[in-house]
Amino acid sequence: YYNYAVGQSSEPGSTFKLPTLMAAIEDGYVDLEDSINTGNGVYEYYDLTIRDDNYMHGGHGKISVEEVFELSSNIGMAKIITSAYKDRPNRFVDRLYSMNLNEPLSISIKGEGKPMIRYPGDKFWSGVTLATMSYGYEVKLTPLQILAFYNAIANDGMMVRPRFAREIRNHGKLEWTF
Repeated sequence: YYNYAVGQSSEPGSTFKLPTLMAAIEDGYVDLEDSINTGNGVYEYYDLTIRDDNYMHGGHGKISVEEVFELSSNIGMAKIITSAYKDRPNRFVDRLYSMNLNEPLSISIKGEGKPMIRYPGDKFWSGVTLATMSYGYEVKLTPLQILAFYNAIANDGMMVRPRFAREIRNHGKLEWTF
């Protein structure tokens, strides 16, 4: 009875790497051809241990920003974002806000979950928040909200609010048009 795709805000994980990378590229901090050293697949950032999925096989080593995305490297994303925004994390979050990722879709189905993207200075912001946000933790979105973001990319940047019905009919008679 509960529609998790609409109502359940949760950490999107690696699906959040696209807006993360877009922010860094749009702000001019990286290009797809730039190199990032992801090392042996394990990276210590303050008291946080960040791992890539292949850390048990020696990691990815030095890879391009494009490969960071293709290989879904947590280390690569964390290094890109912390290097670019460490002294101005509000700029990163403001970029995410400019993509409307902190706003609900206001869809026609009731019970939409609220997105949550921390802001520097918030109660739960810490020294590792920027790094963990870069690969989809310490943020919350519903599956439908992240899907709508990807659909906007596929639609040449045009966000189209999801619609689930064009009209409502009662015994063949048009009652409501959306």
